[in-house]
Amino acid sequence: MKLFLYGLIASAGILGLLAGFFPQYQIEIFLGWILPVLAGIVTIYFVINGAEKGPLHVTKSLAIGFAIKMVYYGAIILIIFKLYDFEPVPFICSFAGFFLGLHALEAVIIKDISK
Repeated sequence: MKLFLYGLIASAGILGLLAGFFPQYQIEIFLGWILPVLAGIVTIYFVINGAEKGPLHVTKSLAIGFAIKMVYYGAIILIIFKLYDFEPVPFICSFAGFFLGLHALEAVIIKDISK
């Protein structure tokens, strides 16, 4: 959990730098950051709870979490694109970068838990 908190702090720092360099796209960059952060927090919470119960529960929580994330990302991105008028390229770049970084961090944490 400590590693994930460090990752969140680092990603918040990167968010601040990006928002400082591109002030005209602050909302798009923030939305691209917050979506993977919320999903990551929920995932890590359920994986840690599953790890306390046993390895089978970790696998089960990962499988259920994967399905929920697919629906979550699809629905939220669709809602954002339909209800909010903004530049999609900065959002997509921000989302893709934070998505990859935070999910790689989740993979490292899950590997540590699995040992």
